[in-house]
Amino acid sequence: MSEKILIEAGRSARGWSRVGNFFKCPQLFAYDSRLNLDLIPADALTRGSMGHVMQAHQHAIWGARSSLGVWVDTQWYDDPDVFLSPEDAVHEWCDRNKAGHEHIERMTDTFRRYLASNPEPPGTVIKVEYPVTAVLGEKDNQWGLWVVALEEAEFDRSRDEVMAWDGQVIKTTPLDVPGHDDHDKAIVLTRRLDMVTSDRSNRVYIWDHKHQAMVKLGTSVVGYSIDGGFSAFRIMGKQLYERNFGGLALNLIQTQEPWRVARPTVPATPHRDGHFAQMLWRAEHQMARLDLECPGFWDWPKAQSETTCVGRYGKCAALKLCSYGPSAAI
Repeated sequence: MSEKILIEAGRSARGWSRVGNFFKCPQLFAYDSRLNLDLIPADALTRGSMGHVMQAHQHAIWGARSSLGVWVDTQWYDDPDVFLSPEDAVHEWCDRNKAGHEHIERMTDTFRRYLASNPEPPGTVIKVEYPVTAVLGEKDNQWGLWVVALEEAEFDRSRDEVMAWDGQVIKTTPLDVPGHDDHDKAIVLTRRLDMVTSDRSNRVYIWDHKHQAMVKLGTSVVGYSIDGGFSAFRIMGKQLYERNFGGLALNLIQTQEPWRVARPTVPATPHRDGHFAQMLWRAEHQMARLDLECPGFWDWPKAQSETTCVGRYGKCAALKLCSYGPSAAI
């Protein structure tokens, strides 16, 4: 008997979080992506990863049972028995990552309560933890952010052209910052779709699982609606599914009493989506120029804003670093 599969539910290689951090505060980005300082509490990250693993396995099993089968990562499956059960998967994840064992009881309790109130998937599950790569460039005489064909996802970024999801050619727009390691390389944004479902009318929805200590529906929806990562999801979804694309949905799961679950849709932001590609181009160039101008990374531009540095989740984890510099990192 072959070994059962543990689904990879990690961060995307060139995902939105790095760019989002830069938009929020260039210095915060430098701490995280250049100095590799651990700023987010490990417990919160670990619990989120554990919750994602269980959701991925449950929905992959549901998807594999359907007549359509399911795409998990870059492979298609129609046999639910190839996957570890959700609870076995979270134990295996903890063992492999040597982390999270102290959270197993809480997260399995969360999952069981979720399953008790949601014993069926929200539609036919067609994709789980599905990777999408997009590149800035020109396609069909239009410049923008375009989804790359799955078989070209890891293309050489020095190439001038790459195949799009629909078989057309994308003429890539390279980074133009002489002296930088990425100069003349294509600007790529990757995203991993937690889940994709279709309904009876063939409308397709992209879902994002969020495990939260407290689910506050109004605040969460507003916050996620303005997050650039969801603009990227929407742009990608419209290209992949065209007229059948129904939009974005959240699977909000509370990890403590009263164990609330909410499944709101994410409101559209058409104005912002329309110039998202331009914002991404500008941010990537600003990052690269700062790499060259401030190679020590401690003197990058700082937000210096009360509402940014002390926001709805409390003070920024990097507050002391901005106040006292490298000595605060020791």
